[in-house]
Amino acid sequence: MAAASLVRNTSMLLARPGRPLAPVRASQARVDASAASWAANRRVALRSNGASAIDSRRRLAARAIHNTITRAADATGAHDAAPSSSASTEAGESSPAPPPEDSAPADATRKSFADLGLCRFLCAALDATGFKDPSPPQLATIPMLLEGTDVAMQSYTGSGKTLAYLLPVLNRIAEDRQKPRGERADGVQCLVVVLSQELAMQIVRQVERVLGEFGREITQQCIGGANIRRQEEALRRKRPLVVVGTPGRVAELSRSGILRTHGVKCLVIDEADDLLASNFRRDMARIVDHTGKGVVGGRQTVIVSATLKREILDQYSYMAPNLVHVKATKKELEKAKEAEGGEEGDTSDVAASLPPNLEHYSVVAEGRRKVDRLRRAIHATGAERALVFLNFGHRLTDTRDKLAARGMPCGVLHGGMNKLERANELAAFRRGDFRALLVSDLAARGIDVPEVDAVFNLDLPTDETHYVHRAGRTGRMGADGMVMTLAAPDEAFVLTKIQRKLGIDIKAADLQKGRVVPDRGNKPTPRKEHAEAKKERAEREKEKEKVGAGAGKGGSRPGRVERAAERRETFEDEFQATRGFGAKPKAYTPKGQPRRRNRN
Repeated sequence: MAAASLVRNTSMLLARPGRPLAPVRASQARVDASAASWAANRRVALRSNGASAIDSRRRLAARAIHNTITRAADATGAHDAAPSSSASTEAGESSPAPPPEDSAPADATRKSFADLGLCRFLCAALDATGFKDPSPPQLATIPMLLEGTDVAMQSYTGSGKTLAYLLPVLNRIAEDRQKPRGERADGVQCLVVVLSQELAMQIVRQVERVLGEFGREITQQCIGGANIRRQEEALRRKRPLVVVGTPGRVAELSRSGILRTHGVKCLVIDEADDLLASNFRRDMARIVDHTGKGVVGGRQTVIVSATLKREILDQYSYMAPNLVHVKATKKELEKAKEAEGGEEGDTSDVAASLPPNLEHYSVVAEGRRKVDRLRRAIHATGAERALVFLNFGHRLTDTRDKLAARGMPCGVLHGGMNKLERANELAAFRRGDFRALLVSDLAARGIDVPEVDAVFNLDLPTDETHYVHRAGRTGRMGADGMVMTLAAPDEAFVLTKIQRKLGIDIKAADLQKGRVVPDRGNKPTPRKEHAEAKKERAEREKEKEKVGAGAGKGGSRPGRVERAAERRETFEDEFQATRGFGAKPKAYTPKGQPRRRNRN
């Protein structure tokens, strides 16, 4: 526009008569030269390959995230320092009174993310996201990971293991961004290998949740079932610092040279127990041998799982001989604080991986009646989001069709579905389009739905480890949950073994009149005790009806805590009434209509 205005002014000068033309011609020549140089620079900018533009956009995005985090940290610091500064500026007033003595020990023992060694920018981002206090795995492992220690982290599902190993990596990236451009690290800094596509997408979403747009710029997923050409293009264009993927796709990109892993400083193996399977052996060997090969001093290795036995740690010792096994549970932290050296049984490693607030039930059901008993169990427990586990993939669709024929629509998630189908099924489950989702053990890894309030085992788990992984899908982050196993009479011994190895109480239950009651087998219930329990239950139901009538139409359905408390009260009342009769029945005959005899 400046060049155009100069040309217009020059033409106006030329149009005026009686003026000397020499200065006008000289100014016109200067205008033409400036316009020609501007046009040449514009053509050069348009002909560029866009790399500088992409780098500038990345710099702008990083600068915006940095400024946002800095403003949040400054605002937090100013807010905390406001009372002391105002008190110091007022000369005539005395200093504020100290806090009461009883609150001092609580503040002293309570740790924040800043106390663990994370930088203030990351702490401000976590506070803005909603992460106020670190969980037990984060308290136990973040200081060790910041020091560069090789860690084998064990904690129950839903306890915050993902952020426990991501935050030290993001802390190094945030500190590296404060250095001059020439001193910053280039290339992939952290490689996370996971078992399933859902778990990979969950980890990517966690980084984006904490860092926003900057987290989207530095993270890339490499999972099977997606377009590999788009993943290769994204790796070339974004040059990510954190890569999350499944073993097959990561190994394929590594062999092709698109994904360069020799400079990776941190290797994370999530769900490490299942990645030792024979079908992952070749890909895992490629990843382990080529990751961190060119790092001075060697890479950092992190092993993560809910169940880490001694045999699993021995198999991973070849890649990290100095692994430090950390059991990140509340009990372990309390023992570390109290410094009590009490001995535990052989089942402590697996039993510690169970969420603390779980109820365990078993219902006896014949094989041909299992699907119908499952439908009745979902209604009796009042589950709003339920996961149903089966051992074989071909049974998932059959079970779904049977439940749909009985008026209960449900979803299916198995390994044969592509990425889009799995995402749509999970999204429908989160929205509440159906109450039950039928899954297999492999497909269920990485399902992060906090609203799951019940897990049903339609097929028995093979061992106590699989039982722990299934049970970990509910009761996440301290919420209440329930696990119910439907077993045939000849499968009861499996539950007895799991109960003994895990040290838990699996209560024998039955389904009667839409309620979960103790299983008494074929023995009759004493009439007197049963009548008293029935009378007390009727009184409680009347009180609930009065409360619901007082709330009016605007009253909401009982939540997960209320449903769990009601289920426990009903079960305890029936158990006291029956006095535990027939807790382990030899044979159970479901009640129903008698079979009609053929007239002929």
